[in-house]
Amino acid sequence: MHKYGTLDNLQKTTRVKKTLILLPVFLVLIGSGIYFYFHWQYANLTKWSFVPQHSIMVFQPTNWIKLLSSDEERKILVNLKSLPELQRTAASLDTLDSLIGGGYNIERVVAANDLLISVHQGANASLANLYILEVSDLSQHDFLAEAVKYLIEEEGFVQSERVYQGYTISEFKKAGTQLAYIFFRNYLILSFSPFLVDDAIRTLESGKHNPYTGNLNMEKTSQQLAVGEGRLYVNMKELNRLVHHFVDPVDIDGSNIEWLTDLLYLDLNIGEDDINFSGFSYIDTANVNYLSSFVGVKGTGFEMKNVIPDRSSLVMHMSFEDVNAWHNGLKNYWRKHQPSQLTRIGEIENKYQFDVQKFYDFIGDEMGFFVLESKKNLDREKIFCIKHKDRIRAENYMEELARDSRPDTSFYHERYANRIIGEILLDELPARMFGDLFAGFATSYYFVNRDFVFIGNSQHALEVMIDEIDTENTWRKSIKTNGFLESTNEGANLSIYVKSTGLWGLLGQTLNEDWSRYIEDNKPVLKQIEYAAIQFTGVDNKFYTNVHFQHPGRLIENQKPQQFDMIAEMDFAVPLTSKPYAVRNHNDRTLEMMVQDSTGNLHLISATNQVVLDILIEEQLTSPVYQVDYYKNGKLQYLFSTPHHVHMIDRTGVYIPGYPKEVKSNEPVKFLSLIDYDNSRNYRIMIATEKSFYYLIDKTGKELDGWNPLKLTGEPVMPAEHLRVKVNDYMMFLQDNGLAYSLNRRGEPKTGFPLDLKGTISSPLHIEKGASPKTTEVVAMTDNGELIVFNLLGAVTRKGQLRKEHSMENYKLVSSMDGENFIVVRNRQGSVEFFDEQLEKLFQINSTGENLQFQYYTFSEDNRVVIVIDPDTQRTSMYHLDGRILHDTPLRTGQELAILYHESTNEYELFVSGDQQFQRLRLKR
Repeated sequence: MHKYGTLDNLQKTTRVKKTLILLPVFLVLIGSGIYFYFHWQYANLTKWSFVPQHSIMVFQPTNWIKLLSSDEERKILVNLKSLPELQRTAASLDTLDSLIGGGYNIERVVAANDLLISVHQGANASLANLYILEVSDLSQHDFLAEAVKYLIEEEGFVQSERVYQGYTISEFKKAGTQLAYIFFRNYLILSFSPFLVDDAIRTLESGKHNPYTGNLNMEKTSQQLAVGEGRLYVNMKELNRLVHHFVDPVDIDGSNIEWLTDLLYLDLNIGEDDINFSGFSYIDTANVNYLSSFVGVKGTGFEMKNVIPDRSSLVMHMSFEDVNAWHNGLKNYWRKHQPSQLTRIGEIENKYQFDVQKFYDFIGDEMGFFVLESKKNLDREKIFCIKHKDRIRAENYMEELARDSRPDTSFYHERYANRIIGEILLDELPARMFGDLFAGFATSYYFVNRDFVFIGNSQHALEVMIDEIDTENTWRKSIKTNGFLESTNEGANLSIYVKSTGLWGLLGQTLNEDWSRYIEDNKPVLKQIEYAAIQFTGVDNKFYTNVHFQHPGRLIENQKPQQFDMIAEMDFAVPLTSKPYAVRNHNDRTLEMMVQDSTGNLHLISATNQVVLDILIEEQLTSPVYQVDYYKNGKLQYLFSTPHHVHMIDRTGVYIPGYPKEVKSNEPVKFLSLIDYDNSRNYRIMIATEKSFYYLIDKTGKELDGWNPLKLTGEPVMPAEHLRVKVNDYMMFLQDNGLAYSLNRRGEPKTGFPLDLKGTISSPLHIEKGASPKTTEVVAMTDNGELIVFNLLGAVTRKGQLRKEHSMENYKLVSSMDGENFIVVRNRQGSVEFFDEQLEKLFQINSTGENLQFQYYTFSEDNRVVIVIDPDTQRTSMYHLDGRILHDTPLRTGQELAILYHESTNEYELFVSGDQQFQRLRLKR
């Protein structure tokens, strides 16, 4: 028994020993498994592992602290840092850096490329940032510990902790400010929106890829070091969602942004006065995006810049070597995302015998879309432009479409400046053909020139374009605009250009209330972004992408009143009695000035400040000096009136045959109007005497039927004004007794006129031409402060009233020199108040002048100038429409000024006639 018991004990001992030997091995295996599991799980852990899927964009700065530091010298950054957010951030960094002490330097603690800033949508359409910082150096830990101490002891934050999915989150709270962070494996995850720290934890634990590292190409890019000021990664799908919170969905459909491309990365470089992003847009080959339509299609150039009006505030341009290849790609995009677009094309194919292939047969290699600068905000004038291959084919096709669109009525066409403008009664023609990007054409007007087909959403839009082309006032001829274009890629497939001077009104109306208010509050900084462009150029299956902002880096609103710089000064023997009238030298196209003195002499002053012509007229002018092309040969003559004559002279001072023409009336001439019905230079001249006898003559001086003379009641307040709406001509007159007349060419009253405005009037009408007589607005201001708006049917559509508090108050309606808009001026005892078109007060100045005169110039939406002239004291001052006076000393003149604005130098050029001097002055904006 003992023997067997000993054997049994021996076996037990052996088993225990084996167990003891195997146990460490087993524990090592378990430990190794746990180690390798966690090592495998976190082996590829990077800053990007914490970026949530719903990130809108990620910025990887090379030196974030330096970018925000207050001692930055680049003027564009100095300006942008005036924005409240950046101002607060820079101030906080400076304070933190100085108060923590201990030899720390934030710039060294947050090293290059250590930081990711992920941007997300926060509450109430705000933006929230998640900061992901790699903390590997002991000094960085020490600095962060000191920062925590500073927040608690110096700033009074209250610290607390909470646990989320096993992670301890530290939180700091003070008033409405919250800060949350975690440390994990040498990474600091921090946000002023605590929910983003939770999102980062969920992202890490789920192991889900974010859109940047989930894309193979983008993942390779994210592993590279950022260059320049840093790298920006953009998730277009999330950006689209954000856009819907920025804008008013009634006005803007942001869905096209989502389908433009998938992802893009851009390296940031900041210059002295510009900001550049450059990189690539990536297309998921399994998806179809808008840019996919350009895959394999080469861009061709930007010849269209020769015809883009300089007043265009937004231009979209496309170029394609093979238009059919691009169109096929576009149809694939529509099939995937907008199948209804193919249905819209089918509708016009069936209803109007619209041959799509025939249409594409004459399309060349460029297409464009221009939004013209206007005060009308969303009701802006737009032009769609196509480069054609054959003018005859293009004209025939467009006319055929115009005729088919109105089978029950005759083909509408109008001649303007020797071009034929036709109308196509088909809604949204550009959008039907090329998508919703080109919406905004309730009807379409068109004309065809040598290289392009132009389609406008109004006839007036095309007339503006024709005038701009004829006067060479285009993007190509603008020194400043063309200079910006030279810094862009003209061979891009898709380009969007912004000229911001004309865009702020539209932007303010497009954004929602909160963001509109932000834009308005920070306009002095933001509107200094003069130009911007975003461009896409196909390279294999991705697109080289460049974004360029041009910014002068100075705050105009912060400029003190400037001094006038004297360019030239000329002395005359006798006082000058007229304002300077700008005229064009037809030989070299330079601008000249014509001014009259007290003896009647007219002086022509050249661009080089020389008197090149003296003409003795003997009588004083009663009208401006107009220029006419009497012989239609490009040589210009001068037309003007004196109390009893109409004069027309050539550049040498020789009278045109038949002139001077004596006016039959014994009364003096009060007004002279130059009328050109269709800009064909078949001029008509309207003469108004002080007692409202009206004469109409042709350019040869022949009196026309119905005007020999025509007598209206009351006395004229303004020169007769002509406008053409559709094919109808309207001659507009306003009398001091409050009667407004609208007559046809033969002097017969239009239906609804005369219109009794029921009040005395001393200010001219302001006329805003519409697409029809019903939508054309005519504005009058009575001497009692009532604003009356009526149309060409004689119907009053709107009224407004400024309360008259004193019998000595007087009111003036002052149209801008370009006729685009107006202000209202109330001159009361000791002060002058200025109001906008809605009778909202703009600003007020102190003045005791009783006979003040006013001029109003609108050079752009954000560059509007009011001139106040006091003929009694011979003092004149210039104000911006926000009430800022532009100069430190008044001008010594009681005459109206002539003013130019030079966009390339941001300077006003003033032409002043005062006493016995003529001056050319320069004033910095």
